[in-house]
Amino acid sequence: MQGAEATLFYVYIDAILDESVEPMKKPPVVAIIGAASLTFGPKALRDLVNHPGLDGATVRFMDIDEPHMDIMTRLARRLVDSVDHHINIESTTDRREALKDADYVLINIEVDRYTLWKQDFSLPVSLGVKQVTGELGGPGGLFHSLRQIPIHLEVARDIETLCPNAVIMVESNPLNRICLALERYANVGQIMGLCHGVEIMQWQLGKILGLETDEILATAAGTNHLTWILDLRLKATGEDLYPLVREKLADYDPKFEPLTRKLFEVYGYIPSPGDNHIGEYIPYAWEFVGLDGPRLDNRDQATADRWAYLDKLSRGGEITNGYKESYEEQEELKLTEFHQPRSWVDTLAFPIINAVHTGTFHRMPAVNMLNNGAIRNLPDDIFVETPAAVDSSGTRLIHIGDLPKPLAAFCRRDIDQMELTVEAAVTGNRNLVLQAMLLDPVIDSVRTAERVLDEMLAAQADYLPQFA
Repeated sequence: MQGAEATLFYVYIDAILDESVEPMKKPPVVAIIGAASLTFGPKALRDLVNHPGLDGATVRFMDIDEPHMDIMTRLARRLVDSVDHHINIESTTDRREALKDADYVLINIEVDRYTLWKQDFSLPVSLGVKQVTGELGGPGGLFHSLRQIPIHLEVARDIETLCPNAVIMVESNPLNRICLALERYANVGQIMGLCHGVEIMQWQLGKILGLETDEILATAAGTNHLTWILDLRLKATGEDLYPLVREKLADYDPKFEPLTRKLFEVYGYIPSPGDNHIGEYIPYAWEFVGLDGPRLDNRDQATADRWAYLDKLSRGGEITNGYKESYEEQEELKLTEFHQPRSWVDTLAFPIINAVHTGTFHRMPAVNMLNNGAIRNLPDDIFVETPAAVDSSGTRLIHIGDLPKPLAAFCRRDIDQMELTVEAAVTGNRNLVLQAMLLDPVIDSVRTAERVLDEMLAAQADYLPQFA
């Protein structure tokens, strides 16, 4: 079974699998490294409220930012007290203490996130590089990887000694490069990367179609942030939604995802998760997206306001107007909002943990794991993103078959650069960085690449000691 046949089969897989296999008895121990994150933390808290199968679990919050960790811990305990199931909440600034005997390790860490992202984007653009986001692809994404991979390998060294059999769930970016580095340079258990990209595209398509996100079933495959929706169905009936998408898009706002629409027009499949991310791997993305880059201004004040809000909420306040939770949804964050599960904004980790420990079958829309034949025309030993099946035996990628050839070609270029980037980050070899940069589709000049490399290494020397 391959391609579209496979995707159709898995639309209905939950109707033929036994959903009542014997659950695991021991409540899990979950370590969250980087728990005091304004993006990740509230999503984790919502999951704790909305997964009663986690009753009895121990969740250890760990972050080096002690004041913000205290806020997140208070809020977590307040939320747990508001539901019937019980979760043991622990917090620490000691990573080794958090990791001891953990069954699952969730990692979501960054260093000087927005300050360095501004530099990742603006410096190469100032030298003539037409990158549109600078987070995952382009020279900006390359240097982001060079900083992130060593930090995650430090965490892996502790995992090797303190919880060697733990399932590692990476939510940091650049996700697939970090996962590949852990796989090749650490002696740890199962590694998976979790990303909301496919669900974000489902949400966007739902708005176009007049459907809720959970009414749509998308089967997407590729590499992280460069996936392709091979099949799109109405979950209740199995109706093919692609014809309706084409019809609706014809009259939809022309400013909506112009690059995504052009790729859909040319190749017949919608890419995911949207222009700013897929554009990182497309040399002509700037023609559609522009070169203004990500919206990173005024983050300091927004961050301060958000923490002040969460602090008040954690101490018993119930604010009904004012601070908004997310830039995308602009939804008021009240304690009651945590009790409303929303699939595309949870952490993606806890639905997996819940399914494993309750013995309930769950189809994940997207998980990044070692390929091992899931996408037959991509290498087996790299991380790909496909839907996954989860039950008491664990998590397995759903086999897709072959990607259409041009789509696989897009992904293979990303894979080749990914492997060089990982090796460069670990070895500190400057020439490998140059090799990786020259494989990037947004680079069209050796001289420009060398200048970007020199200036970025100088500007970020404090964060890249492996190149000293």
